Amino acid sequence: MKRLTLLVLCAALAAAQDKPADQEAKLGRIAGTVTAGSGGPPMKDVEIHVNRNTPQAKMAVTDQQGRYAIGDVAPGQIRISASAPDSSGRVGFGPGDTRQITLAAGQELNGVDFRLVIQGRISGKVVDENREPVVGLAVFLVAREYSHGALRAVFTGVGNTDDQGAYRLERVQPGRAYAVLAQRRYRGLPPISDSPLDPELRLPAVVPTYYPNARSMDGAELQVLRPGEQREGVDIRLTRSAAFCLDGVLEGASGPGALRFEIGEPQPASGRVGAGGFYMSVPGGTSGPDGKVRICDLHPGEYELTVSEQSPGGMSGRSQFGATIVTIGDRDVAGVRLGLRRRIPVSGEVVFDGPAPEAPLAAQLRLNVETITRTERGNAQVSIPGEFDFSGGLLMDEYGLDITGMPTGIYIKDLTYGGRSMLYQTLRVGSALGNAGLRVILGRDGGSVGARVADKDGNPVADCTVAILPVTAASEAVFAAALKTGKTNQTGVWSSATLVPGKYYVLATNDTIDRSPETIGRLWKSRNRGEEVELAPNGKLSVALTPKSLD
Repeated sequence: MKRLTLLVLCAALAAAQDKPADQEAKLGRIAGTVTAGSGGPPMKDVEIHVNRNTPQAKMAVTDQQGRYAIGDVAPGQIRISASAPDSSGRVGFGPGDTRQITLAAGQELNGVDFRLVIQGRISGKVVDENREPVVGLAVFLVAREYSHGALRAVFTGVGNTDDQGAYRLERVQPGRAYAVLAQRRYRGLPPISDSPLDPELRLPAVVPTYYPNARSMDGAELQVLRPGEQREGVDIRLTRSAAFCLDGVLEGASGPGALRFEIGEPQPASGRVGAGGFYMSVPGGTSGPDGKVRICDLHPGEYELTVSEQSPGGMSGRSQFGATIVTIGDRDVAGVRLGLRRRIPVSGEVVFDGPAPEAPLAAQLRLNVETITRTERGNAQVSIPGEFDFSGGLLMDEYGLDITGMPTGIYIKDLTYGGRSMLYQTLRVGSALGNAGLRVILGRDGGSVGARVADKDGNPVADCTVAILPVTAASEAVFAAALKTGKTNQTGVWSSATLVPGKYYVLATNDTIDRSPETIGRLWKSRNRGEEVELAPNGKLSVALTPKSLD
């Protein structure tokens, strides 16, 4: 009996020792190089991340020859990214890129290379009408981008003029059109300005001026840089105007009081652009106990005036908020009254268009909202189907709504708020009548499109963008919102997430795809150069593509 027990124990130990070896054999390895653009020099100290922000995350740093290797990588669909340092050595602030690859069990995948696009720089001077340098102005990089059904102008970078009026804007993405804007920025505003009552005695107001000397973005000369270009001489001649004042009263729940206020032009504004976001503080201050404000040094134009109250007990966020648009013409504006509004309860439901599945789905949807020009956020989680609410309510503002966690085969057929469709639009909290809430209507008959991209010789094209373009989009704004894109893996293959049944153009291109009006316009004009397909309910389509230029 003892001999039998010993044999069993030895066999168990052997199995325990063999198991890690078997598991280790299933893990793979990824290697490659990082260079500055196509044919450029190798880039050292670039961080390479595999499945970043997941339990399977791995990381390596490139050597002097730009080489990297990451071992012990679990097989499957993998997201790998490169993040280079900027000129001062800050990692994450330089050029970067992301790729999708497929790794087989035990595979050693070489040649996963990155050719990073080197960012550019814009520099120049800001001068006044007498060609004298203007000191201490903010100079902004401004991009236009379609977002939630509208074209918006968003800050993407900022610099300041020095004692010679010179400025510099770093990290300019090549190939994209930017406006350059010089604007006076206040660190704080007194509640009651000491500007003279007589407009004739006031100093002229600084008008936000786009390069070279335009008062609006429509008249700006847009800048498009080549990779690594350092463009100099982008000089701005500042314009000025008569200065005007705004008089008003800010009111809390119990009447006029000391409240936080901010004032600024509605656009350009802070917000999200591309894969990131850029947020700037807006000039403001705190009113006195009587709630009165007198804000001066305003040029003619449109302003958004906001008032807010912080949440009690030191909690982050605002408990109440109010906003109004004020237009300054050729005279002072008086009698403005702006009050706080409490958070509004926002609840809703997720339903199916037609019968729901017999058994509730295990997956849950996550609804994320974020104000378009501010950093106010909220989220809710809900079963499918099910009911939800945003805990604590939402401020009366304009939000972008993103929904994640959608199961395969299911798609958003419509979004309604107060009974009105807001698909491809923003959520305007407070615009619904009565207790009407948010409704997410799901379709169950979605399909997918798979693409295989090869060059003219039949070789697979990796890291190529595949764009799925809706045929029936009524405008470029809707077209941008409905556009779906992805990148091929190392075998030239990509598959879409669930799509709404209908007609599409499917196009492969090595050109950069973003939501700028320039790119969307090029896509709109060239969409019929793609393969036209019709996706049936619950259908699966496969298309073979060759990369094409958008021009």
